[in-house]
Amino acid sequence: MKKMLVLSAVVLLAGCGGSKLQLNNGTGMDLDSVTLSIAGNSETWYNVESNKTLGSDMLLPDSAATILLEWEAAGDQWRMEYVMIDSASRAKTVSILFALEEMSVNYTF
Repeated sequence: MKKMLVLSAVVLLAGCGGSKLQLNNGTGMDLDSVTLSIAGNSETWYNVESNKTLGSDMLLPDSAATILLEWEAAGDQWRMEYVMIDSASRAKTVSILFALEEMSVNYTF
């Protein structure tokens, strides 16, 4: 739990500039691939190190939408879904921290 709070703080600090979407690998593993899908748009990254923060300028819809996050490591696959707030498109940054059993989404307005 303490590690998740520290990682959340890192993601929020990383979100202070650059891309609108900040995605942090909090799984504790190096990942072969990570795919983020929101409202029919998707982006994939490869060879993502543990605790690495990725950035995306993917457009967010004006209404609540589901975040689908899928990742793979050493032949194993995981996926998680999370429903964003309906005002996410107005946020300056949206920080997503994902781990093996949870996803945390923070919005900065």
